[in-house]
Amino acid sequence: MAKARCRSGVIRSLVMAALLIPLYARADLYRTQTISLAAGWNAVFLEVDPVESSPGAVFSNTPIDMASSYYAPTAPAQFMADPTAELLRQTGWGTWYASSRPDAFLGDLYEIQGPRAYLLHATEAFTWQVTGEVRALGVDWRPDAYNLVGFTVSDPGSPTFAQFFAGSSAHAGHAIYRMADGRWRRVLDPAGETLRSGESFWVYCEGGSTYQGPLSVKLDGLQGLTVGSVPGAVVLRNTTAHPISSVIESVVSGDAALPLSIVIQVVGDPLAPVKSSDVPMPVGGWSQDLPPLEAHGIIGIPIAARVEVMSTETMTGLLKLTTDMGTETWIPVYAFRDRLEDK
Repeated sequence: MAKARCRSGVIRSLVMAALLIPLYARADLYRTQTISLAAGWNAVFLEVDPVESSPGAVFSNTPIDMASSYYAPTAPAQFMADPTAELLRQTGWGTWYASSRPDAFLGDLYEIQGPRAYLLHATEAFTWQVTGEVRALGVDWRPDAYNLVGFTVSDPGSPTFAQFFAGSSAHAGHAIYRMADGRWRRVLDPAGETLRSGESFWVYCEGGSTYQGPLSVKLDGLQGLTVGSVPGAVVLRNTTAHPISSVIESVVSGDAALPLSIVIQVVGDPLAPVKSSDVPMPVGGWSQDLPPLEAHGIIGIPIAARVEVMSTETMTGLLKLTTDMGTETWIPVYAFRDRLEDK
């Protein structure tokens, strides 16, 4: 009974701590994204939430003089052939203009947030680096409509459009448009063209869809993975018709590395037929190959915080899942040391 009360108290602590996640945002959750911009219009997928959200700050000291994003799900198709000529005529688009432009007063885009797709206009070619917080990704598909979306993929080594969307009947075989030379063009060879890191594109969604890619990643927590001595689970599902291999790694971006353990199930002990055993991972950056996931297979990876060596009551960290198909998933981790009064 005492043990049950202890576990119940720990779970209550984690639930309450999860509600306080916004209060504990730290540099340990930051990463820097690099995006290559061409002169003219660019379709960009911003993966991080910038440290300073105002467009003037985000685009300071860059040749970016216009930024636009789509917000209102009003019509089945919202993309325009020529963004320069047609942005102001399209309902649902918010646009920012640099203060140096005569039309700056028309701007109605006041924050740059990620993860989100944007159209960016640059006066010259530029390599843009933006630092921000990693947030759990997830496309909220609008049914029977074109969606302006992007995904995290490896650079180089990203999958083709056909490979990426093969696991979803809502998207496979349907129209995809990507930007080239400042105009939208249809992807005519999905099996020959690859996704690019930091790129957004229009993808048609037939009916409803929850599809997030060849490897579906489900987390314990709305904003990421929440862990304590009671583990949180990363659940992986292979949506393809072939095996997928993946690697999970800890990426250290702040001053203190989050100490974690991977929890495995041990079978065969006569005194405990099935028991959990923590495998401590090194404090700092590490990587671990995961067992190949068979076609349409599912695997759960329980992860716990090594609370006994946590340097503070709350810590954050980043995990990254990379597949042999060239997809990536960044996972923010929020760790909370169990309250003594709950034990």
